[in-house]
Amino acid sequence: MSRRYTLIHTALLEEAVPIIHYFGLKQFDIKPYRLFRGAGVLLVVSGVGRKAARGALSWICSRYKLSTAINIGMAGCSDPSIEFGALFAVQGGPEGLPRLPLKTVDEPVRALAVLPPGTGEDGARIRQPVLIDMEAAEFAAFFMGRLDPCSIHVLKVVSDHCEDTILKKKDIHRIIGGTLGKWAHIADGYTQKLAKALNSHQAAVLNSEDAKAVRKAAMQFRFTHHELKNLIDMAVDFAAWDEEPISGRLRRKFHSRKEAYGAICTEWESIKNNVKTYKGFIGTHRPADPAAHEAVEIDGPKLGYGRCPVASSKTRCCNLLTLDAVEGCAFDCSYCSVRFFYGGRQAGISRNLLDKLNAIEIDPQKTYHIGTGQSSDSLMMGSKFGILDALLSFAERHPNVILEFKTKSDNISHLLSRRVPSNVICTWSINSQVVIDNEEYGTASLCRRIESARMMADAGNLIGFHFHPMVLYDDWQADYGSIIENLQADFRTDDVVMVSFGTLTFIKPVIRKIREQPVK
Repeated sequence: MSRRYTLIHTALLEEAVPIIHYFGLKQFDIKPYRLFRGAGVLLVVSGVGRKAARGALSWICSRYKLSTAINIGMAGCSDPSIEFGALFAVQGGPEGLPRLPLKTVDEPVRALAVLPPGTGEDGARIRQPVLIDMEAAEFAAFFMGRLDPCSIHVLKVVSDHCEDTILKKKDIHRIIGGTLGKWAHIADGYTQKLAKALNSHQAAVLNSEDAKAVRKAAMQFRFTHHELKNLIDMAVDFAAWDEEPISGRLRRKFHSRKEAYGAICTEWESIKNNVKTYKGFIGTHRPADPAAHEAVEIDGPKLGYGRCPVASSKTRCCNLLTLDAVEGCAFDCSYCSVRFFYGGRQAGISRNLLDKLNAIEIDPQKTYHIGTGQSSDSLMMGSKFGILDALLSFAERHPNVILEFKTKSDNISHLLSRRVPSNVICTWSINSQVVIDNEEYGTASLCRRIESARMMADAGNLIGFHFHPMVLYDDWQADYGSIIENLQADFRTDDVVMVSFGTLTFIKPVIRKIREQPVK
């Protein structure tokens, strides 16, 4: 299939110059018309007037297949209150661009001579501004029937108010160049792709300098879609890690796309693989107190109940079953998947929970290990709406079910106020205090978690600890080692029924969501 181009048509070379530079076009022909060409884009300079425009367009169409046609150029405006440089769409154009009617004339005339009937000699009485040029109507008529109407665009930039003023070349360059950011994306498929990438959720957190640097490098080197996506991700990471921004890195001289992309990837990998430290780290994430987030009752035919989502033939799984009595978490751990699955930080507690629990089929001949801490923190909400009482009743009814409450909170008052069945285990997610301070926002301190576990054990309840997620940083061995020593000193083996260790486990959508947060 032969290639189809986007055509940009201007009457004057001065109008074309900033467009040529923006798209990196190279001159391809001089006679009979100046033609410039780049990746998927043609630009032809026709000269002034209907006849010149038709001749240039006929010549182009005899040589190339087109998919889109854009006429861009200066126009007079009958309304002196409209500023020079204002961009209007006469036909087609980007969404949201203001529109004005246009009249194409055969020779320069005063504005009032071409105004619609009903207007007076006094300019203040003009009802609607009109743009005036010498080619646009011919351009639109030429392509009507040749191209899809949606692919025909007529854009005009106000350059005068129909006076005899002749603009200098540098002023024309400035006026036309100032509009490119508003319409260039419709001229080039790659530019459209670039605009879409820079409007993504990840790119939204980039500062203006980084976004401008990525755009400039992309137009220069024509990165692939995959490379462009990765560059945006790396730019976000450099900012989040408080490293040299990508705008600085892209100022270096590169000779090819491969060299530029490879250099940025190498620098990103080097930083990513460095030993992490929290020394001197000051994050920008300061979420509100989770106590301010109310729990709400939610409806649903039944509870979420089944195998752990990690379980598969490719994993060595503990065969934990998960029970989603609460959906969503008011804590705001930086690495957590739960807040992205349920959206926001409001916790939803299932209405008529006890009835739904009683509807779960439990085989009395089997042993079950069911956890309630996969879709929320098990104890964060206490017994709001009777949630803990319903779960404890369920455990009491099924002694062959090991029911686990997993938490990062110290909210144990309700459990201490009543008898807890012997098949219920309270477990605490344990981390070093530096990780809690910087990653586990709104949760109980390490000291309060351990104190709460001690109080539950003293009340005759079974407890456990999960070192999850363990985070690799410069002092990890000393910090985690100290926690283990303290647990060994404070608890007997009869108190603790389980200890587990794990690293970060999240999926790619969660990484994307994390990058969308403007945090360090």
